[in-house]
Formats: sequence, structure tokens, C-alpha cells
Amino acid sequence: MNSGKAIFVGNIKGGVGKSTLAVYLTDYLRARYERRPVMLLDTDPQGTAFEMMRPLSRADDIKFLPIGDRYDGVSMTTLDGILRRMLSEEDSVTIVDTGAGKLGNVWQMAMLCSTVLVPTSMSWTDLRPTIDFIKELDDRKEDYGVVNPHVIVVPNRTSPSQKNFGQLAEALEEVNAIMAPPISDLSIARSHGRDFSGFSAVSGTRFSEEIQRLGEFIIDYVISGELDRIYQGA
Repeated sequence: MNSGKAIFVGNIKGGVGKSTLAVYLTDYLRARYERRPVMLLDTDPQGTAFEMMRPLSRADDIKFLPIGDRYDGVSMTTLDGILRRMLSEEDSVTIVDTGAGKLGNVWQMAMLCSTVLVPTSMSWTDLRPTIDFIKELDDRKEDYGVVNPHVIVVPNRTSPSQKNFGQLAEALEEVNAIMAPPISDLSIARSHGRDFSGFSAVSGTRFSEEIQRLGEFIIDYVISGELDRIYQGA
């Protein structure tokens, strides 16, 4: 039996593409795994991911549970229950979209997840808070003596011709994280945001190819349990 996997999409920095990646990854994985339950939980008070994916989802496959700066007891309890249920469900996948800002009240949810997916541009304006965010996760894991969640950084808004990610790799030396395949341009996705029609609507674009490559990376390393095996053997 393969236990469920949960992927927490987060960053202290806003505007780095969290909701965009969450919805396209959700839609890609649903197409890739037609018989597996793939749930999207949107905890961002803006509700962008929920609004985009709701027309393409069954009621049981999407939830909007906003978690703001204040303590949202009902949402937190409901979110905790849904996450734990999905994690106990064989072969399930849950994507958790989050708002900008510190981990705050949702850090417990991040610690339940297999992986934290952290999108960032190559700009130091984004990289600096991104590294701070990952350091906070590292501190939480050290406090609890755990290796989960594994942190995967997704470079985005990169040049399509960019091959050298040395700046990002150097920044990541300070933290416990690995780098995923990059996303070069979110503009094609954002142009479809108002009338979101899912992954198939961007078919044939560079963005489609990059989401597919990222999705397969997630399948190979997260959903398969390969990252768990690597870290357990370290």
C-alpha cells in the first residue's frame, strides 16, 4: 500500500507563482492519474486557486479554507482533518496552496506534508525571503527531529535560454533543499487565469512542457517516495 502524499506550496514572498503552479500541477496530476484522488486545498484568503479550479473539480476534490493572520480555528481544524484523511488514503495526492507571509498558523499543516514546494524567481528580492522561509522550515524540522517535509525549490520567471542556476544553487547551500526543473515564463498561464481551462488549454506552449517536466519530477521523487528513501538512507 502506498500512503497518500501531500504537497504544500508556500513562500513568505508574494507574487512568486504559488497559486499558478498549484492549479496547473493539480490539473496535470489529475490527468496523469485518472483513478487516483487528487485534492486541492486552498488556504490563501484571496482564494485564487479555488476560483480557478472550482469549475474543473468535483465538490469532493477541492476545498477553500482561508487561513489569515488571525487564528481561524474552524478552518484549521477542518484542514487538519482533511489532510490527515487524505494522507491515510491509499495513493492519494493533496496540493495545499497558501498565502504569502510567515508560516504562522499553518506551519502544523506544512509539517504534515511530504514536501514543501517553494517557487521563486532568480531575483535577490525574491531569493532573500525565500531562503529565510526555508530556514524557518529547517528550524521547525530540527526542533521536532524530523526530515519531512522535504523542500523543493522551483526556479521561475527564468530566461528560456538560461542554463546556469549557480546563483540559486549557491543560495540553497545555506538550507536543506533541492532544486526542481525551472519554469521560464508564467505569463502564458496568467493570460489564461481569468478563463482558466486547465492544463490542456496551454498545450503546445513552452509553459505546458515545463509544467509536464515539473509534474514528472514530482511523480518521480515525491509521489513515488524516492525522496523519503534517499533521506532515510542518508
